[in-house]
Amino acid sequence: MKGFQRLVVGARWGNILSEVFGALEKPLQQVEEFLRQAVQSSVRDVTAMALHLLSAGGKRLRPTLTLLSAQFAGTITPRAVLFAAVVELMHTATLIHDDVIDGAEVRRGQASVHRLWGNEAAIMCGDHLYARAFSLLAEDGDIEIIRTMAAASSRVCEGEILELQLAFNPDITPEQCLEIARLKTAELMAAACRVGAMATGADGTVAEALETYGRYLGIAFQIVDDLLDLEGSTEEVGKPVGSDLLEGKITLPVWHTLAALPAEEHTRWRTLIAQRAITSEHVEELSRRARQLGVLTMVREIADAYAQKAILALRTVEGKSQWARRMLERAAHFIVHRRA
Repeated sequence: MKGFQRLVVGARWGNILSEVFGALEKPLQQVEEFLRQAVQSSVRDVTAMALHLLSAGGKRLRPTLTLLSAQFAGTITPRAVLFAAVVELMHTATLIHDDVIDGAEVRRGQASVHRLWGNEAAIMCGDHLYARAFSLLAEDGDIEIIRTMAAASSRVCEGEILELQLAFNPDITPEQCLEIARLKTAELMAAACRVGAMATGADGTVAEALETYGRYLGIAFQIVDDLLDLEGSTEEVGKPVGSDLLEGKITLPVWHTLAALPAEEHTRWRTLIAQRAITSEHVEELSRRARQLGVLTMVREIADAYAQKAILALRTVEGKSQWARRMLERAAHFIVHRRA
């Protein structure tokens, strides 16, 4: 297994999508090189901070979706590689900012950027990556691409703010949980797919179908991410489990677990949440109850329903590559059943 495949498959994608990395090895390696060049700065720590997170691996899901979307819509062009790198730069910026907001000590199995360089430097690094991303888009000069990525960036911020606004709120609704998932995760995936199609000059119908696919896929991805925070392990997910609930985030699996509890137990948990009194022991207890009540299986089925919607969106258009269609469908299945 070569370069990029070793980096990503070794970073918990597993063997299910090894065919994707084999077929897309060259453009994915081009994305990696593009990223490394894009984060170079005359200020040494700016480069070091960005490379610290980028070199830790990660799934590279978003740039892979951009390239697969380009293949589905036509062919992988140099612009598709550029847009794939831009999407990953923006995603990396959000991770750096998220870790500062959450006080996260670990990301992708290693110390977070703010832990090593401090909050102020980490925030500036995230801002720098956003600026580099839009500078690259400005050089490309397509106003529709810029508008698409700017809208996605804005929605990510809205999702993060909504999540903060609803933290430690026992009255949050499942609809609000899904809205947070859509805004903070799914909209960037939707944009990643859309710009992949736009890079090939595909017509609006194909681009819209891929955007819809990415949005449903992103919701499924975030639901499973939230699920793993309750049922996974630190070794699997690359960060401490249970951190969402400790930060007051009432995610969809947490909401469904609370809703399934007997009245007296439910009331106790509402009080704990409202008083911001959640501890690691409470997280372990709720995880145990989620398993006992069958909630984890039920929530994964909800994620699967969104993945199926993503697949159906693809089937509304012909596309130019049946291989890319199969890989996009396999990605939807993998996201639902992944363990990390």
